[in-house]
Amino acid sequence: MELRKTRTVKGLVSTSGFRVVVMIVLLYLVSGVMMPTYFAPSHIMQVLVLACFLGIICIGQTFIVISGGADLSVAYSVTLSACIFAQLTKESGSGILGFLAAIGVAILFGAFKGFGVAVLGIPSMVMTLATNAILMSTTYLYTGGVLKGNATDFVTTLAKGSIFGIRWCVIVWVVLGVIAIFILRKTTFGRSVYAIGSNAQVARLSGINVVGVTIGIYIYATVMMAIAGVLLVGYLGYPNYTMADGYQLISIAAVVIGGTSILGGKGSYLGTMGGVVIIYLIQSILTILNIADAGKDIVNGLVILAILFAYDRSAKMRV
Repeated sequence: MELRKTRTVKGLVSTSGFRVVVMIVLLYLVSGVMMPTYFAPSHIMQVLVLACFLGIICIGQTFIVISGGADLSVAYSVTLSACIFAQLTKESGSGILGFLAAIGVAILFGAFKGFGVAVLGIPSMVMTLATNAILMSTTYLYTGGVLKGNATDFVTTLAKGSIFGIRWCVIVWVVLGVIAIFILRKTTFGRSVYAIGSNAQVARLSGINVVGVTIGIYIYATVMMAIAGVLLVGYLGYPNYTMADGYQLISIAAVVIGGTSILGGKGSYLGTMGGVVIIYLIQSILTILNIADAGKDIVNGLVILAILFAYDRSAKMRV
């Protein structure tokens, strides 16, 4: 009995979820000791507000990484959707039309990325990086180099408003996160995502529509990025061309920190949510230390390199 309990405890400690929780607690305590006001509920909520935009982006990134890929088109998948929403809303006077247009374009480009990866066999990083360049040019062509429009009252309320002290944007993140967790754990589509990430060829021989599921993954991911873009317009008040540049690489870092294997086939969105919080707790500590934005980028880069190094060693050990 004691041996069984010991093994159970060791198994729990070795899980990625346990490590994520420990990192969150330690980082929170460190930030609070360095700046006691960070223990205040208001600061905790502010961290969650900043984290929610990345968190929504990471919903799709989690699905893509589990399937064995990575999306490097985050920056302008978010930005183009934000610009379409803001500009079309101003021109048409309808926030609903602006939102539907942003989602429609996201579906189109998501299908484009998925088709390139699943049908043409282009590596996901190459395909999405090329798509990001196309999206950037499309954004500038659509806006004519002049940003127009702003958020509707409803979207502004979602981004900045609160109920019982909890910000609406955080609630939106949690709801979308619960849906993502349900899809991964309880649906055929979710199980197919894991199967493709483990071995796409075996998944195909098992009867899984690899092409259809892969395209679906990229559509779903790009729609989540579009939703994040719309919410960012509400938070900032207007779109800008660099509004999502900072999410490009840390979206992958947050997913991997949360325990999702960069090799594919393993992970969960619940872990990613923890990874997102860890990213912003690190940012809080860097802010306390008065580290400039360039320094924060260096730290983010080092975190990503450390994660990739760890997984490279893990992959070699498996071989």
